[in-house]
Amino acid sequence: MKASYLLRETGRTIARSRGSFVLAGAVQTVCLFLLSIFVLLTFNLSALVAAAGRRAELYAFLSEEAATAPGPLLERVAALDGITAVRLVPPDSALSEFRADLGSDTLLLGALEANPLPPSLRVAVAPDAATAEAVADIERKLALMPGVTEVWSGREIIAQLNRALRALIAADALILTIVSLSVIFIVFQTVQTSIAARSQEIEIMSLVGATRSAIRLPFLLQGALQGLAGGIFAFAATLLLHRIVVSAVPAPLFPAPALAALDAGLGLLLGLVGSLLALNRLTEARTPATRPAR
Repeated sequence: MKASYLLRETGRTIARSRGSFVLAGAVQTVCLFLLSIFVLLTFNLSALVAAAGRRAELYAFLSEEAATAPGPLLERVAALDGITAVRLVPPDSALSEFRADLGSDTLLLGALEANPLPPSLRVAVAPDAATAEAVADIERKLALMPGVTEVWSGREIIAQLNRALRALIAADALILTIVSLSVIFIVFQTVQTSIAARSQEIEIMSLVGATRSAIRLPFLLQGALQGLAGGIFAFAATLLLHRIVVSAVPAPLFPAPALAALDAGLGLLLGLVGSLLALNRLTEARTPATRPAR
């Protein structure tokens, strides 16, 4: 079968039902766009959780007495398993760092009469020891050391991020299922409509000896093109949304090649599945029922 014939027949098939083809493609685009947004959110949250784990730090706040002679305490902390670095942060340095983190939002700091931040130790944890259990163990050991008044590790925040990530992954799976079924159904209905519009031509082609592939391939290609177009437009919409978001907030990660492959590949695959289901219905409808022998 020549490619020119296949493309011409596919074009005729789409032209016969171009209204439903465009409408179905638009609905597919919306479905895949929604999935792309959730995948993008999951990717960024996963990167945030991984970065938080790699940069695990604890803050041990000290009494004034311990801060005046911190040498022995620094040695004890540095000797703990999983610790890569320890440094003393005086109150003035802590306030300067806090002011730098706030940026332009330092109005409240100007109203303070005295520095409210205590001296502290900033304790860096090795990446292989940055698990929730290991950090909790280090936190307990630090809290028991003389001169340490309070320990903050941020593990509660990391635990909340992990819970949010698991919930988002579950939402991704649910949305993927819903989107897949929706796109397959949309393609199925569109191809069914095209088959109905060309039913007489299909009958004539069968009578003159056209092969099964010559009849089926244009419809199969129609579904594939419809799914592929939906995926491409969904990626374009996601890229546009990313550009808009970047102009308002710090730039989120955007894995363009992977997301483009996901949208286009998934759209193409679901389009093929929907077409095959519709063509199977055509085959079943054209297969004569077997009558019992008398």
